[in-house]
Amino acid sequence: MVEKRFFVSSNKKEEVFTKTIEIIEKDRKHYKYTVDNMQTYAQAIQPHFTMWVNAMHILGIGGEITEENCRDEMFGLGDEGNHSILCLDYFSQLGEFQLHHYANGYKIAKQVYQYLKNPMVVLSFLIANELNSGVVEDLENALSVLGVKDTTYVDVHKEADSITSEDGHAIKLLKVLEMENASVEDINLGIQLYRDFYNDIFLN
Repeated sequence: MVEKRFFVSSNKKEEVFTKTIEIIEKDRKHYKYTVDNMQTYAQAIQPHFTMWVNAMHILGIGGEITEENCRDEMFGLGDEGNHSILCLDYFSQLGEFQLHHYANGYKIAKQVYQYLKNPMVVLSFLIANELNSGVVEDLENALSVLGVKDTTYVDVHKEADSITSEDGHAIKLLKVLEMENASVEDINLGIQLYRDFYNDIFLN
């Protein structure tokens, strides 16, 4: 059960952007990027993230914006291909995935599926994921220390999820949140859902 917390006081994209990044930056200072945690992350985030974005599109939320996001996730920005496969290939460089990575990843991802009937919560959660460029950098650094050279997954996500470009997924989805007039309660629930998701993975 997601704890009710209050991070934002409106659905205005500027406030949601600023407050969400503040929370991400505060939380990531405590994360432990062990091999186990990172491989659990890979199983928790993919291919589920692609499913959650597609759910927004199926539900008619965001129109062309979510449709474009779906295409990027499914087929890639260029020739890199499906982002779920890209993610799993990237983290498999740490070694073969074990049963507990699948089991723990499923358990953590399941929390998000429970909110699909309340899509603004999931949309807020997705936005937080798209805004966590600092976490992506941490993952890249952790894998680099462990000898992983191929950074295609990280490079693609730095481009797709740029927080300084109007073309970034996060910036576009923030517009959807405002356009759909998401409630403050749903946005706050989505942010806390994000926190629970990442804390369950990286505070172990």
